[in-house]
Amino acid sequence: MKWKYPVVVLLFVLTALLSACAHDGETQLSDDGLPDLRGHHIVVYSAMRDEVGRAALELFQQKTGCTYDYIYLPTQAMLGRVRHEKEHPQADIMMGGATHAQVSAAEHRLTSPVVLRGADVIPEQFRSAENRWFGIASTPLAIVINRERWEQEFAPQGKNIPAVYEDLLDPDYRGEVAFADPNAAGTSYTLLAYVMQHDTAPRDFYAALKANLGTSSYNGFEAVQRVASGQCLLGIGFLDDARSLESSGFPLHTIVPEGCAWTLDAVARVDGAPHPREAEAFLRFCMMEETQEVLNRIAFSAATHPGAVTQADKETMAHYGEMDFRRAAEEQEAILHAWNDISPAE
Repeated sequence: MKWKYPVVVLLFVLTALLSACAHDGETQLSDDGLPDLRGHHIVVYSAMRDEVGRAALELFQQKTGCTYDYIYLPTQAMLGRVRHEKEHPQADIMMGGATHAQVSAAEHRLTSPVVLRGADVIPEQFRSAENRWFGIASTPLAIVINRERWEQEFAPQGKNIPAVYEDLLDPDYRGEVAFADPNAAGTSYTLLAYVMQHDTAPRDFYAALKANLGTSSYNGFEAVQRVASGQCLLGIGFLDDARSLESSGFPLHTIVPEGCAWTLDAVARVDGAPHPREAEAFLRFCMMEETQEVLNRIAFSAATHPGAVTQADKETMAHYGEMDFRRAAEEQEAILHAWNDISPAE
């Protein structure tokens, strides 16, 4: 897939920025308090976009010497696996995924509290009050449009580009909306939870959206890829995913509605983690300003550390609407039942 190669090149450049800060052969605690973990290991379940999650672990290995196992899972699958392994945890870290999953894991004590030096600089809205999860990046839920198809098929008709999520319910888009399965993907579940919290008739919204869907996908990034390739005209996806493809030359146009839905990529230590010391070091690493500056240049998302937030990040975050992530976690079963109960023909 052609979009991967620029990211790989960028990764090599950005990793050099971080590794240059360390001395060769460093064996003691570094200035930022990260330990020498050569000969140690960590296991990470990640719902972040693959090249971003792997970049985080590569940078951590460069900084500490800690080796890792990295397993990608969509949000719901990651949460389900950690829940299934509760009595015998196999992973040390839950990374990424829609925020409701991290909240749910914390509520069910699937993750453990960690007191991190310096984490108090992260705004309270981006971390757990109980120190069970910590946001490293945020991103809004955007409307994603294939620019070439729009200009060829809809612009000549004088049709306005969608500006709000409700515009995707237009019958003109029947079979053209890319939307991942919310039973697996946190991207799509984030929209369903947002609609439940903000719309007076959420089931009507669900039914109209379902009637317009094209082929389903397993995760949110795949849905954006289908828009990028022209398989679907438009869809719903996180802005960082769309920007990563747009930077590789795909003809995408994105709209971030005012008062939009949004999410955090957060990290948490699994309760009973096999490697608790290594997991704590990884959390501390993720909270560092330097780490977030590097990762978010790869991820195209907004940092949570105030020192790593750019002016563009601030402008994007100004669009964020109210999101009750605890409510989204508590209502997950009911919301998915409402969605699954709707026939596409309704």
